[in-house]
Amino acid sequence: MATPAGHRAGATAAIVGVVAGAVAAAGSWRVSIWSDEVATLSAATRSIGDLLRLVSTLDAVHATYYAFMHVWVAVAGTSLVSLRLPSALAVGLAVSGTYLLGRRVADHRTGLAAAAVLALLPRMTWAGIEARPFAVATACVVWLTLALVVAVQDGRRLAWLPYGALLALGTALNLYVLLAAAAHATTLLVHRRTRRRLLPWAVAAGSGALLASPVVVTALGQGGQLGDAHLGPVDLARNVVVNQWFLGETPTLTTARGGGLDLGAAWKLAAVALALLCWVLVVRAVVARSRASVEPTRDLVALALPLLVLPTAIVLAYALVSPSAYNPRYFAFCAPALALLVAAGLRASAPRAALMAAVALLALVVPVYLSQRTVTAKSGADLSLVASHLDGLVQPGDAVYFGPRDDARDGVVLRSLRTVAIADPAVFDGTVDLTLIASPAAGATLFGTSAPLAEVTGRLAPVHTIWVIRREDRPAESAADDALLAGLGFRVDETWRGPVTEVVRLSRG
Repeated sequence: MATPAGHRAGATAAIVGVVAGAVAAAGSWRVSIWSDEVATLSAATRSIGDLLRLVSTLDAVHATYYAFMHVWVAVAGTSLVSLRLPSALAVGLAVSGTYLLGRRVADHRTGLAAAAVLALLPRMTWAGIEARPFAVATACVVWLTLALVVAVQDGRRLAWLPYGALLALGTALNLYVLLAAAAHATTLLVHRRTRRRLLPWAVAAGSGALLASPVVVTALGQGGQLGDAHLGPVDLARNVVVNQWFLGETPTLTTARGGGLDLGAAWKLAAVALALLCWVLVVRAVVARSRASVEPTRDLVALALPLLVLPTAIVLAYALVSPSAYNPRYFAFCAPALALLVAAGLRASAPRAALMAAVALLALVVPVYLSQRTVTAKSGADLSLVASHLDGLVQPGDAVYFGPRDDARDGVVLRSLRTVAIADPAVFDGTVDLTLIASPAAGATLFGTSAPLAEVTGRLAPVHTIWVIRREDRPAESAADDALLAGLGFRVDETWRGPVTEVVRLSRG
């Protein structure tokens, strides 16, 4: 039977989880969808057979998440709120688990502080409005770590069953979650008394890895599945120290194109200041632990520090050789460890200093949080703005040319601005997709395949009106397309420009 204290802990965990989920979900309807989320929508809305064909050749690393979202959208629909709600709920689960974890290895107040820090950490408030598996994987790792603590304290073999199951699920959602198990092994090695648990841990971890192995093996056999940011050593360091935890926008190369600071980007300065303050508190926690005699089963630093450092360090070392192995988003599951250490740093500080630090943390989070809720917060993505502009203007029978996002390979464009049509298909009902070779489902791709415009001029003969949707950062290609269409008698009627996308209407008499 649960004790009254246990009842109170459960109620507190539920409350902080609900609040954190609400904070994460707030404003999710305002932010434009972007290409990664369109990939989720594209995969989730096709049949099970078509989904299996997709993940057998592409994106197996997200197969488990796509399967879940297939069921979810069938019930909840495909609105922005519906797509992002599972992530917000997962943030709530992660925060409630972090409270219980902090309470178990430290005390009630440390658990509350860690829950508050995690709920407001920019990496998590971003993950809560991202229709990708990062928040769900984070929740798995929190409860996986809690399962580790419970199993170590319990001592019975059956207590390790949840650990193996959660490791399998977390790894199937994010392959890097396997590195959390390595961090847990490091934690067990710290104390002589916990080293006795290494054998049952190894059995549980091995079982979990074995269960997830079909996803792991398939994903590793598909090139380019892990990481997409080609960063040098300096950029890698900046990403690890700031972007990975404290950045307001999605940390991609698109974000970096803006160059210098401007008055409307105060959140950038706030993110750097927030990073500095949090790392100071982490150091404070580690120093305080080194000066105290700590009970092995209540050693917060030994539990959180390996989880914070080890997964990133392993991938970072490999990324120095293969830069595409690293992407800050994949390490959201380490954020609860950072929250626990920041909370421990606050608790180890003098009351007045802790209060001042807490107020500063909250003040610095606000501009970053608000930046995440702007319409174009996700690397300037403006797909929702494009769809809103075109709604009611595009007529059945019009042709649409979705400009490429990448250069053609062997005469085939794999990624194009067809993403706007996948996100809002009703806007394009009855139109002609000029360059389409194969739809996403038919070609077992995420965005469909396209031919270069110059190779489909024969399709233009019956066309009177063309809507060109293209990236603004490909001027040479746009100029060539304009010249081609002008030579065929098309003239520009109107032009609309968003932050990264241009829409041009052309017609011929």
